[in-house]
Amino acid sequence: MQGNVEDMYRDRANKCKKTLRVILTAVIPVLAMLFLFREADIRQRADHSGIPDAVSSRTVNGECYLDVVANEDRIEDEAEFARTVVQMCRDNSFHSMRLSTDQTGYPSRLEIKVYLQRADVNTVEPEFEIRYEPAEEPDEEKPDEEKADAEGAKGTGVKEAGYNIKDDEEKYALYIDDKDIP
Repeated sequence: MQGNVEDMYRDRANKCKKTLRVILTAVIPVLAMLFLFREADIRQRADHSGIPDAVSSRTVNGECYLDVVANEDRIEDEAEFARTVVQMCRDNSFHSMRLSTDQTGYPSRLEIKVYLQRADVNTVEPEFEIRYEPAEEPDEEKPDEEKADAEGAKGTGVKEAGYNIKDDEEKYALYIDDKDIP
């Protein structure tokens, strides 16, 4: 009698193991496929969000070189897009990265290559190039009454020569493929 009970428990345990094996071999691939489809869907949505994003940057001597993706299939109004991207640079509001402004401040000039999608960067020619630079060369010295020195006292009255994209917007000109944009 005891042998029958042991056999019954062994049979039940084997059935449970077999059922568990079947479930796992069916469920794990389904979960993996769902995960992959979800990732592809997230990537697809990001590539068509319509929100520009910077994917690479480098700054040399105060000049910032950016690669920006439009996350669109096409750009309707290049001038409006260029203004938006320059404003995003001034606000430092890209999703994927931030411009480093803590040591050297904001750049004095922007050179931006625009691509439609992230996959296009460095594989196809840019859709167009944006340049944002001072319309004229800055004066040697520029008064700066608001600038305070390290002790918190009133500034020296002289700011380092040159403009930057954040503080001197009115001094800048915008160009798309070397054409002046008003």
